[in-house]
Amino acid sequence: MRYLLPGDEGNWREGPLVLARGTLVFDTETPSRSSIINTILGKIGLGSKVGVKKGFAIPLRNIRDVIREELGILAIKHSNNGNSPSTGQESKSEAEAEQLLTTQLAADEPVLNDVERELITGMNAYQFNVYFTHAGAGGVLSMEKNVELEKGLLKISNLALWIIGRDVHQRVAWSNIVNVEQKKRSIYKGTEYSAIAIDYFGEDSTDVASSIVITKGNTVEVLKRHVMELLRAYKLDEKLSDMENQIVTMMYAGALDLAESAFASTAEAFGMSEEDLKTMLEHLKERDIVDVANQTLTRKGIKYVVDLSKNGTFGG
Repeated sequence: MRYLLPGDEGNWREGPLVLARGTLVFDTETPSRSSIINTILGKIGLGSKVGVKKGFAIPLRNIRDVIREELGILAIKHSNNGNSPSTGQESKSEAEAEQLLTTQLAADEPVLNDVERELITGMNAYQFNVYFTHAGAGGVLSMEKNVELEKGLLKISNLALWIIGRDVHQRVAWSNIVNVEQKKRSIYKGTEYSAIAIDYFGEDSTDVASSIVITKGNTVEVLKRHVMELLRAYKLDEKLSDMENQIVTMMYAGALDLAESAFASTAEAFGMSEEDLKTMLEHLKERDIVDVANQTLTRKGIKYVVDLSKNGTFGG
């Protein structure tokens, strides 16, 4: 396994990686780091337990996020404070204030998949037993139709949520979630089930993917409370004028023609001059709401319109 430790400044190392007693240990033989490493291991009380004389250790309770940054690279975001475990209850501001270290791993995709899964599963975050199903980009899921469900786990931290199945796992950053909606409850063989639909942006695009998560009994109430708290923390703090709201809503619905040949009639329909419409679009562009060149909404613009169309986070 190749790895880049905090402070290594691009100097990748290679060596064994051990996960033991809830701690990820990197065996490193660099003499100049021995005193630092011994201090770290001593602080977390694991120096004599992990069986590695010289190494860098990350307790799983200190891991805040696990991100696949690019092909063959896995980034671990972790605290350097052994006495400050994550409970998933921190607010967005508290998460941003915490100084996180980054450790990177490099290996073949199958190896990283296994490591990523172990780290996510072992993270100290809210965990729920669920059934789930995914739809691809632009997919629409309906609980009224027959869907194939998989048993798995849902983990929630203050930075992301993970849907973990038997063979795959899906990470969704809170900043990428577009909408969360509670579906109708139903009873199957005497047990009550509740469903939550999660809409989120795909990687590096404005395409929206969807997942449905199903829980038993009152578990959904606990899940909903945590989700709503985090969504409020990441809610867009934007205030647009009524006219701007009309423009972005029509653009979202695909009903706004900004082509050069139709621009004059579009401005007239809004009761303004072409120059005023251009100025308003430029203002929306500056606020990263509209991509004027492509005549589309940005991720931020899509989230804004979805929020605008809802009275609350969870619908009926």
